Amino acid sequence: MKVLLFSAFVAAAVLLGSQSAQAQEVCPGNMASTIAALQDCVSHALSIGHIDNAGIANSLLSKLDAAERAQDRNKSSVAISILESFIHEVEAQAGKHIDEAHADHMVEHAGMVIAALGG
Repeated sequence: MKVLLFSAFVAAAVLLGSQSAQAQEVCPGNMASTIAALQDCVSHALSIGHIDNAGIANSLLSKLDAAERAQDRNKSSVAISILESFIHEVEAQAGKHIDEAHADHMVEHAGMVIAALGG
């Protein structure tokens, strides 16, 4: 019985450890509610293979650049609209050129940025 419990404990620890490692692979640093942090997230995803097509990554980064320029001009509603377009593209590419788990993460991250902008 003790061996069985120990084996279950070890299996749980390995599973939790791999989930923690996966979470760290999703986004570098912290998941700040900023467009810049989301840009870092996309770049990081491309560098580690969660996005397997540079054209898709460039398209996403172009949207984020446009959203950042809109925010810099105090056009939060425009920035939010562009971020919503970013989310639609991520969802369209999930499971194709963007790893499903990472796509979910980027959608959540973009939602946090939208909320921070007042959306």
